[in-house]
Amino acid sequence: MRSPRRPQPPPRRSLFACSPAARWAVALVTLLASVTATVPSTAAAPAPVRYVAMGDSAASGAGVPPLSDLLCLRSANNYPHHVARRLHPATFTDVTCQGAGATTLGTQLAALSPDTTLVTLTIGAQAIAARDVILKCTAAGALVLHGSPCRDSYRRTGQDELHHKVTAAQAETTEALHAIRRRAPRAQILLVGYLKLFPADGPGCRPRETFADGDRAYLSDIEEHLNTVLARSTRTAGAKFINLHPASTGHTICTGATDRWVEGLLAPSPAQMFHPNLAGHQAVARHILDHL
Repeated sequence: MRSPRRPQPPPRRSLFACSPAARWAVALVTLLASVTATVPSTAAAPAPVRYVAMGDSAASGAGVPPLSDLLCLRSANNYPHHVARRLHPATFTDVTCQGAGATTLGTQLAALSPDTTLVTLTIGAQAIAARDVILKCTAAGALVLHGSPCRDSYRRTGQDELHHKVTAAQAETTEALHAIRRRAPRAQILLVGYLKLFPADGPGCRPRETFADGDRAYLSDIEEHLNTVLARSTRTAGAKFINLHPASTGHTICTGATDRWVEGLLAPSPAQMFHPNLAGHQAVARHILDHL
């Protein structure tokens, strides 16, 4: 007699077997994944840099070859050009010019537009007639090694006339920064300070300068005061101050030729007297790029 047949278990369903609806779902997911993989990223590309360089002879590169504008003493090797070579901006306009000051930026302001994204500016020396100050102190100390004949001349009324001029430069510098902001509302504005010219102490370095020892210290104090005033002028103007004094203290007119960033009366490296040389402009550009 035959044994009763045992019921067979239902066939195992493969893990890959599925209902028609499930197969459609898998196909749809696969299709969407392939489409997503081929769609280019919609992340916004960085906005193009539109750079305008403004300022006086310390920015224009006076005396540094090659000069691209003889009237403004503008060099193709000034710090704005070094910055532009690194940034590769979509547009670059260099309107730096000798003699420019906070109250004489009219033609330079015309280079700005609402599309401008970066502005560098060096001004302040013109407000205190820095060239005349240096010439006066140079002449006063030519035959006087000690004392402070130049400083004394500025204090003959009992107040320091030069110190007062420096303090007064803050208001007009602030107004110049506001004028830039009105014309370039989206721009990053960098007020670039001056390189340190004079050592605060030491024996001096004749014939690169002929200041009496007391006047050399006095001029060092004056440029420190100007540096402070320029920094303060940025506070309400939405600008940033680039302080070059800490880095340039060891690169003054009295530093050795290989480390000097500014030139004095005698300039082995091509530059206008008491202005940055090529190494100085390269150093300024590096510091600007570090702050971008």
